[in-house]
Amino acid sequence: MAEAIQRITVPVDGSEHATRAARVGSDMARRLGAPLTLFHVFPLESYEIIGLSRLSRDEIDRMAQSSGQRIADAIKKDIGELPEGTNVQTVVGDPAEEILRLAGDDGGNLLIMGRRGLSRIQTLVLGSVSDKVIRHTRSPVLVLSA
Repeated sequence: MAEAIQRITVPVDGSEHATRAARVGSDMARRLGAPLTLFHVFPLESYEIIGLSRLSRDEIDRMAQSSGQRIADAIKKDIGELPEGTNVQTVVGDPAEEILRLAGDDGGNLLIMGRRGLSRIQTLVLGSVSDKVIRHTRSPVLVLSA
């Protein structure tokens, strides 16, 4: 038996696909009366943090928060006002693992994701974040194509 949608989470990375997912998530949150979270994962892959190795964890966390806020601001500029109470959450880690952790095991969190993010080369080598999330979550996932 399917769980009722209790909340909507949209992973965002600054890509056009993520912005489109945020637009759909915002509309669905309004229609369903569900809280919306824009969720940004600041990836810690070594090639993306070259030059950051001498920074403290607090400095990296501040950079991550700033990155997440810039992405959320760009989304607001692109799609207009977000539903009241929209939460912007940023963490540091592996995007698929952090999305799965946030989704939880209750099945009541609808994930709305773009099919492709910013890193096409990484997708070719490691597989896409959306593929990993779909394979391992109990939550419903809506993946938007181009």
